[in-house]
Amino acid sequence: MDHRSELSERKKQILKAIIDVHIRLGEPVGSKFLTQNEQIALSSATIRNEMAELEEMGYLEQPHTSAGRVPSRAGYRLYVDSLMNRYPVTARETEELNTLMRQKIDALDKMLEQAGKMVSLLTGYTSLTMKAGGGGGVVRRFDAVWLDDHCFILVMTMDGEAVQSKTVHTEHPASRETLVHLCSVLNETIAGVTPEQINLPRMMAMEGAMGADAQLISPVIKSVYEVIGTRGAGDIRFEGVNKMLQYPEFSDVERIREMFDVLENKDEIMNVMTAAETDRVNVLIGGETTVRTMANSTLVFRNLTENGRVIGAIGVIGPCRMDYSKVVTLVEAMTDRITTMLGTSPPGLAPGQPPKEPQ
Repeated sequence: MDHRSELSERKKQILKAIIDVHIRLGEPVGSKFLTQNEQIALSSATIRNEMAELEEMGYLEQPHTSAGRVPSRAGYRLYVDSLMNRYPVTARETEELNTLMRQKIDALDKMLEQAGKMVSLLTGYTSLTMKAGGGGGVVRRFDAVWLDDHCFILVMTMDGEAVQSKTVHTEHPASRETLVHLCSVLNETIAGVTPEQINLPRMMAMEGAMGADAQLISPVIKSVYEVIGTRGAGDIRFEGVNKMLQYPEFSDVERIREMFDVLENKDEIMNVMTAAETDRVNVLIGGETTVRTMANSTLVFRNLTENGRVIGAIGVIGPCRMDYSKVVTLVEAMTDRITTMLGTSPPGLAPGQPPKEPQ
């Protein structure tokens, strides 16, 4: 049951104070500690009652027999959605963020690599950068270069005019005239179609069109798939993995094993990220992802898009007890800068307009 509408301003104030303290100190927070907070002018007994009700509502938990409480995942979720303050980025951090924009980096993967290192350094957590797959390449035109009767080079002009080539060895002999006919069939049948559309009926149609030279189709299609499969592969890079060991949440051997399982599940994480909202920073706490081993971790990231397609992402992975305000603000600021460098505009910016400075 969602109790958010039942929370009084006083409960929200106490919950926010507990989470702020717990993020900073990593210890359960008791009512006596909160009485020292100048913004909470309440007695220890009143605070205890409110904390007990917040626990009943599922926003706080009481570990062991400690008198203090810690946030639950629901508590963290409410905090991220509506309670936390905007992180005030320092002048040094702003300078570090702007350093990236002064570098002459053209390739997206290099840009992401530098951004990942910087985000890990600034946040103190493990960063991750994703370069999305191309969704499979599309060949716009086929050409061939004859080498001998059993070997030729298949030349494929891809989207964006990039050119890929594969040397094809065949048992069936192919003359120069045969290759001219082969390219004509390929261009009429599979040029401009997606990998998913290169199906059995198309292959049978090509074999039919080749007649006595139908045996050439199988090795050619194999070569085509090798090229478009490579273009379609995405990857995730992690920076600052050793930073996880600094947090008591990962001092337990089992927790460390879980986290390294997460780092190995790149495909699962990529699926989560590419399916997420693209116009804001996404915060997935604990079991909010489909990655089973992330039950005790949080993933914060923002996607980079081009022409409506996700081409990459920058984020942070760490314990549920994360400095959400700082991480969200810095991830947002970094992706704004990357978007500007790519020549596209983040939400709310006109093309060419510099990203807003973090507040």
